[in-house]
Amino acid sequence: MGGGWGSSAGGGVLASLLQIAILGGIIWLVIGFFRRRSGGQPGAMRERFDAPTGFAPQAASGPWGGGTDSPRAKPDQGKDISLTSRDQQDFERLLMDLQDAFGREDYARLRQLTTPEIMSYLSEELSQNATQGQRNEVSATRLLDAEVSEAWREAAGDYATIVMRYESIDVMRDRATNVIVTGSATAPSETTELWTFVRAGGDETWKLSAIQES
Repeated sequence: MGGGWGSSAGGGVLASLLQIAILGGIIWLVIGFFRRRSGGQPGAMRERFDAPTGFAPQAASGPWGGGTDSPRAKPDQGKDISLTSRDQQDFERLLMDLQDAFGREDYARLRQLTTPEIMSYLSEELSQNATQGQRNEVSATRLLDAEVSEAWREAAGDYATIVMRYESIDVMRDRATNVIVTGSATAPSETTELWTFVRAGGDETWKLSAIQES
């Protein structure tokens, strides 16, 4: 390397400096290579550890197009579980059925679709409406978007919390006159809530166990 660049006396200093720079560059590349080798494996481990587990990626379909991301279980909530497309269909159906039953004040149907705890809450709300001489009429419910927040398993059964964004015709009517007090009979309103569903061990039927505003 020095034979060509340092053959003349005038170029000796320049050749020496160039050789030092090239040698320094080679040393820097070697050090960087070993740093990447030593640091690469832990980085890959962290990536695998942080990656969600559950839903396998699949083509977008309806409101669940963005909801195929894997659910994450909270550290103190037991083991995380996978949800299927059938579970997604069940959650969407429950949204429709529950809204319809609530709008019709169908207590019997609501009991079939909910746990006793959430049924108590819904019954209290319906009772308050009746006391005020009003009726909450809900119809034309449509799921716009759904995303799995978390899904886990405990000794009591399986749980899944879903972020539900939906629209519906939601009006409050006067029981005596049927006049609309609040809401619109033509313009749907949009709502985003976290719905938690549960199914007992060995049972394939999901029920609503909690509702939380987003």
